[in-house]
Amino acid sequence: MSSDSDPSSQDGTKRRVPAVIRAVAILDLLAQAPEPKGVSQIARELELPKSSVHGICETLRDLALLRSDGTRYDLGPRPLKWSSAFLQRSDLVTEFHRVLSNDSRISDYTVTLSSLQGSEVVYLACRNSTKPLGFMFQAGMHLPAVYTATGKAMLAQLDPKERKAALTGRWPAPLTARSVRDRNAFEKEAQRWRQQNYAVDDGQIREGMFCLGASIIDHAGRPVAGIAISMTAAEARPEIIKRFGKIVQQVAAAIAPG
Repeated sequence: MSSDSDPSSQDGTKRRVPAVIRAVAILDLLAQAPEPKGVSQIARELELPKSSVHGICETLRDLALLRSDGTRYDLGPRPLKWSSAFLQRSDLVTEFHRVLSNDSRISDYTVTLSSLQGSEVVYLACRNSTKPLGFMFQAGMHLPAVYTATGKAMLAQLDPKERKAALTGRWPAPLTARSVRDRNAFEKEAQRWRQQNYAVDDGQIREGMFCLGASIIDHAGRPVAGIAISMTAAEARPEIIKRFGKIVQQVAAAIAPG
């Protein structure tokens, strides 16, 4: 990150602006951070000069892309306008809301739509139930894919080599005592999820919550998103799991690109 040159542009076919690349790297870092970060910490983690980081952060703050308490930086409000515009244009999000509004079988349940980005899922749309789950999903939220029902379902549909490549980084810290512990254990789960065409999160994101997820498959047979139905663990009796395992597959198929 410390070089001003962009290797991908050296063949003369592309020209990229290093300052923009650095700005996006800073925004990405702060988007995933649990708390604001100072200039020194940002510079250290991205291996950038402190002077460059300070100038970029101040510019982004002036543009409402970042906000600052005087010493640390966090995301500002302006990206919300962009995410809202993107989601409004997304066919998957449109279909998600259309299908949910017409399916009374899932009207009482929390339902989420997410995409797979590396080793994480990013939530694109959510409809939270009035039933207390002890957990509130939000559009834009990031969670480790290996612990979520949609992440499990999407990863299970990938080629084993591609799945391994997506999970090459450090294994995420467990969120509960039930979170799958390592790659070998997850790979065994993945075989099961692939065979039954849906996956479950049995308290791996939050104790007492049970989620069933299925992949939304495109024309090439690849998972482009995932749909999940969430309920309390007390509701997740064997017959309910079997019933909603079929329902979540049907909802995923209804949302899939036509």
